[in-house]
Amino acid sequence: MISRLAGHRLWQQNLASLIRSGLFSKAATGKANGLFTVVGVYTDETCSAPLAKHSDLRRAADAANLVNRIAWVQGPVESN
Repeated sequence: MISRLAGHRLWQQNLASLIRSGLFSKAATGKANGLFTVVGVYTDETCSAPLAKHSDLRRAADAANLVNRIAWVQGPVESN
């Protein structure tokens, strides 16, 4: 249980860092090694490392939708 919570915490930190960078465009799902992944897509259309991995496509799609909603609400943070 602790490792699962730690994994969720790391996923959230990576997501927050990606959104704050201002380079984040959207989240998308993919497939790697038999798992469905959630990746961030940068403004130049390149993909980040997987933010999360799920065995079920529906869970991955839900996570990608959640990421897109969070990014839309928060938006990029402007640096001074």
